[in-house]
Amino acid sequence: MALNGFGADREMVREYLGPEAASALYFGSPNNTGEGIRWGTELGAAVSCMGSYQGHASVAAPDGPLVTWGVVVNGAILVNREGRRFGHETVGYSEYAAAVLSQPGGEAWEVFDEEVFEASRETRLEEVVSAGKVLPFESLEDLAGSLGLPTDALSETVEQVNRVARGEQKDPFGRQAFASGPLEPPFYAIHVRGALFHTQGGLKVDARARVVRPDGSPIPGLHAGGGTAVGVSGKSHKGYSSGNGLLAAAVLGRIAGEAAFESTAGVHDPR
Repeated sequence: MALNGFGADREMVREYLGPEAASALYFGSPNNTGEGIRWGTELGAAVSCMGSYQGHASVAAPDGPLVTWGVVVNGAILVNREGRRFGHETVGYSEYAAAVLSQPGGEAWEVFDEEVFEASRETRLEEVVSAGKVLPFESLEDLAGSLGLPTDALSETVEQVNRVARGEQKDPFGRQAFASGPLEPPFYAIHVRGALFHTQGGLKVDARARVVRPDGSPIPGLHAGGGTAVGVSGKSHKGYSSGNGLLAAAVLGRIAGEAAFESTAGVHDPR
C-alpha cells in the first residue's frame, strides 16, 4: 500500500495532530484521506509517529501561493497582529509552522526590506509577486497603517532586530543571523498563514518495508511505503526536513517492491 497520509481528513488530523493543525490551512492533496492507514490497522498493523507532519509557516493568505522560506533565510522577520516577533524564525519552515498557528488567527506578517527582496528574486517568490501578495511601502509607518498593525510596537520590533543585526545585542529568541543586515526602508510585507502540507505518521514497517503488528511480527503479504508508512521525521513536525516525504516514497517503494518479489513463492531473482 502506497496511498498518502491523512492530511485531508480533518477528524484524523484533529485526533492525531491536535486542534491547531485541524484549523490550519490545508495545502496538500484532497486525496490524502487516510484509507491506507485505516485499512492497515483493521488488519492488525501497528502505527507510529502519528503526531508527525510537514507544516509550513508562510503560505500567502488566504490560500496561497507558498512563500519560499528563502525570504526568511535572507533576513525577513515574522510578526503577529501585535507587531511583535514570536520566535526564532530560522529553525525551519515546518517547525515554525506551529509557532504561527499558535498566534491569534493562525496568521503573521512577513516583513523585509529591499535588500532581502532583491536577494529572494528569481525563486518561488516570483509566484507570490505575480499573485500581488508582496506589498511595498515607503516607510514602516506606512506598512503598519496599511496593514492594521500597531506602529509603535512594530517600530520597536524592527529596531530591536536591527540592534541584533548590528551586533549590539543578542536576539531574545536565539536567532543567530540576519543575512542582509539591518532592515531599512523601503519595506515589503506579505500576509501569511501557517499551513499543514502532509502527515508523516503511518503504519509501522520493518527494514524490508513489511507492515508489522504491535508485537513486531510482520503481516504476511503486506508492505507499505509513501504516506501510508511511517516516515523518518520522528514524533512531531519539528523533525521534518525538506525531502523526507519523497525519501519515504522512493526508498520504501523500492524496498517494498524487492521484498515482495523475493517473498513470492516459486519466483526466482533473475539476477
